Amino acid sequence: MQITFFSLFMSVIWSSALAVFNYFCRKKHFFIRQLGITNILFLYLFSVIRMIVPYEFSFTQVIPPQGVLSDICRDPYIGQARTSRISLLAVLAVVWAVVSSVLILRFVFQYMKAMREYSSYRVREDEQCKRVYNRVMNVSRTQMNIAVRSSAHVKIPMGAGIFRKSILLPEETYSDSELYYILRHEYTHFQNRDLAVKILIHIYGCVFWWNPAIYLLKRDLAQVLEIKCDLDVTARMGNRHKAEYLSTIVAMLRNAGTRRKEKAFYGATALVSKDYESEIIERFKLVSASYGHKRKNALFTGSWFLVFAMLIFLSYSFVIRPDYELPLDESVVGQEQTAGNSYSIECVDGTYYVHFR
Repeated sequence: MQITFFSLFMSVIWSSALAVFNYFCRKKHFFIRQLGITNILFLYLFSVIRMIVPYEFSFTQVIPPQGVLSDICRDPYIGQARTSRISLLAVLAVVWAVVSSVLILRFVFQYMKAMREYSSYRVREDEQCKRVYNRVMNVSRTQMNIAVRSSAHVKIPMGAGIFRKSILLPEETYSDSELYYILRHEYTHFQNRDLAVKILIHIYGCVFWWNPAIYLLKRDLAQVLEIKCDLDVTARMGNRHKAEYLSTIVAMLRNAGTRRKEKAFYGATALVSKDYESEIIERFKLVSASYGHKRKNALFTGSWFLVFAMLIFLSYSFVIRPDYELPLDESVVGQEQTAGNSYSIECVDGTYYVHFR
C-alpha cells in the first residue's frame, strides 16, 4: 500500500466524478423520493473518502500510459532530475501545503472572531422567547442548552457555535408562529449536527482547494443540509402548518432583501440565503411534496449504495502510471535517450539505470 503522484491524480479524478455524478442525481427529485435526503448525504461521503484515501493497494493493477501521455507521465520522475534536485512536484507540494495552511488558519481566526462577536449579543430572556423555546424543546427528540441572542448586526436568523451554541436573531418583532418555526429550524440543525458537518467539509475544501469539484460539493452539501432540516421539521406537519413554515421563510427572505448585502459565514447555518433563489424554490417544492415522511424504496436504496461501493472498488483496481520509478536513493546527473522506447539515467557514481517504456 503506497501513495504516489499518480494514485493522488486518480483520487482527484474519481472523487470529482463521484461528486458530480451524485450532484446531478440529487437534482432529480426522483432520487430524493426513492433514497431519502439522508442517504443522499451519505453518498456524498463516498467522494470525500475516495479523495482522502489515495492509496495503491496490493490488488491495484498498473496500466502504463502510451504515446504522448507516456511522456507527460515520465516528466514528474525524470524531467526535473536533469537540471535540479528540486522537482516540479516538490514545488507544487509546497504550494499546496502553504495555501491549505493559510486557508485553514484564516477560517479558524474568522470562526474565533465570529464566536467572540456572537457571545457579545444580547441574550433574549423575554417571556415570549422562553415560552416559544420551551415549546420547541417539547417537540424535539433531545434537550439541548442553546442561547437565543439578538442583535442589529444579524441580517438573517442563523445558528452558530459547536460548543457554545447560539441561535442568532435580527432585532425584530416576531409573532409566536414565526419565532417558533425559526427556533425549531435552527434547533433541528443543532440536533442533526449540521454545523459540524459544514465546518468539516469546509476544512476539507481548504485542504483540496485546487479541485474545482470541491466547490460544487460544498455548495450542494449546504443545500442538502437545509433540505434535510426542512423535511425533518415538517415531517409530521399538516398542510396548514407547512404553509406557515414556508411563509416564515418568505418573510425572513423579504426582510433580508431590505438590508445591505453581507457575505454568509460558512461556519454558521442560516435559515435563508438571498443569493440563490433557485435553491429556496427547490426547498419549497420538496416541503410541499411531503418528501419528509414518504416511505423510501429499500431495494432501490440498497442497489444504489451497492453501485457506489462497486465504483469505489473499481477506482482502486487500477492506476495509470509508468511501470518505472526514479531511484530515490541515487543522485542523478544526466539523462540520455537511447534507441527505441528506452532511456538511460547517469548517476554520480558512474553507474547507469536503463528504463524501457
